Amino acid sequence: MLHPETHEIISQLADLTSALTTEKDHVRLLDRIIIGCMNLTNADGGTLYTVDDENNNELHFSIIHNRSLDIHRKPQDMPAVGIYNARKQASDLVVAQAFVQQHTINIPDAYSSDQYDFSGTRTFDKQLGYYSKSFLCVPLQDHEGEIIGVLQLINALDENNQIMAFSEEQQHLVESLASLAATVLTKQRLIDAQRELFEAFIKMMGRAIDHKSPVTGKHCEQVPEIAMLLAEAVNKSGHCNYANTQFNEQEMYELRIAAWLHDCGKITTPEYIIDKATKLHSMFDRIELLESRTREYKLQLQLNYYRSLQGLTADEAHRAKLQMLSQCNKLDEDIAFLKLSNTGSEFMADEDVERIRQIAETTWTDDDGNLRRLLTEEDSENLCIRKGTLLPSEIQVMRDHIKVTIDMLESLPYPKQLAQVPEIACNHHEHLDGSGYPRSLMADQLSLRARIMCIADIFEALTSADRPYKKGMLLSQAMHIIGRMVEDNHLDANLFTVFVESGAYLEYARRHMAPRQIDTIDLATLPGLV
Repeated sequence: MLHPETHEIISQLADLTSALTTEKDHVRLLDRIIIGCMNLTNADGGTLYTVDDENNNELHFSIIHNRSLDIHRKPQDMPAVGIYNARKQASDLVVAQAFVQQHTINIPDAYSSDQYDFSGTRTFDKQLGYYSKSFLCVPLQDHEGEIIGVLQLINALDENNQIMAFSEEQQHLVESLASLAATVLTKQRLIDAQRELFEAFIKMMGRAIDHKSPVTGKHCEQVPEIAMLLAEAVNKSGHCNYANTQFNEQEMYELRIAAWLHDCGKITTPEYIIDKATKLHSMFDRIELLESRTREYKLQLQLNYYRSLQGLTADEAHRAKLQMLSQCNKLDEDIAFLKLSNTGSEFMADEDVERIRQIAETTWTDDDGNLRRLLTEEDSENLCIRKGTLLPSEIQVMRDHIKVTIDMLESLPYPKQLAQVPEIACNHHEHLDGSGYPRSLMADQLSLRARIMCIADIFEALTSADRPYKKGMLLSQAMHIIGRMVEDNHLDANLFTVFVESGAYLEYARRHMAPRQIDTIDLATLPGLV
């Protein structure tokens, strides 16, 4: 039969071994390891010190326990322990020496020790009426041999609760458990490092797309913020449709990652289309070519006029001059009209399209006998764009970015907790009635988080104040447009209502919209609310 003490040790070790596979929170797991060390040695206190990656000259309090003082917490704002001084000399504090020497330090009686600096300990004891006597400091070593922290136990107690020194057997046991703690810390640091790299890479891609063209502004960076504000509003909402809806931490993280990646396909969209701020813009605004041709035609008219003067009477010459000036004036009016048409608008009237087609018939013969046109067929096609600045073919190229996004995101091997990223990210152009693109999905095929993305994407595009081709809309105008899209069954009415009633839209506006854009909205007249 096992000795009761041996049985207790085995039970404690079994409990910690089980915790390694069942406990997902690394802080709670470390806490259990420290408490396990305290139980196995009957220690009154236990502290975990760790070194962060950015500053390896300080040991930070990560977890602290003391039974007598009833301290059981993760310390906040406690000063770190310096390892080296300004002269690069190691501190005389016992925990710092354990870190520097990289081996366990076992102190039977701190008050009789002159090898280490216990002045701070004595001050602590005096202030709290405590007596810190026996110390056991065990350095934590990772898989690469680096010391990443120190586990310190204070005051081993005998069966009569009298302070005694930590025995050699207890030291070996704690050293084994310290290796377990080091493994947990190392694992978490590796996970954190991979997660930070993953997030940094995603944000780098989003910012690269935003910086690719001023036309996109900070779209990829700000859509995630709107999406998270709306998701948080859903979590806090008392709306009947979301009474039982609560996105957990992992689902919120998945949404944020999807939001950062939602336009990753734009990395392949040609700049000349993204940057097409005017109808004739390609590598440059070709309205300049039209102005050049206009000047060339006017010069030809003037040359033809002066050449025709020979043999004309005064009256004929006067009429010829008036005709030439009339033609030049008409060209001036036409180029002014073309420059205005080139800027693009929400709607182009039929008579304006017809006028462009008439101007496209303007031709002349130059001195070399070549037939010249004021507008090429391509110029005319672009200038007749009725809405915006893009041709149907260019709109399709812009729309195809979502197909590229789908191809890119669906090709990645996701961990289980990020498996829904493609569905959330790739459906932000879909409509509840199936009229969206590229897959014409219906309402029941769109998750709640994908619907959040639809609103976030449109709201940012409408309100952004940093696009070179337009000024950001007034907040009221943007919200009315979204409300009408809700009424047209394009966007989710319940989500839009939460977006409005929670004030999430206004919180974002105050952070990122220009003051001139933030006007008062009459919620009583706002369409789309339920």
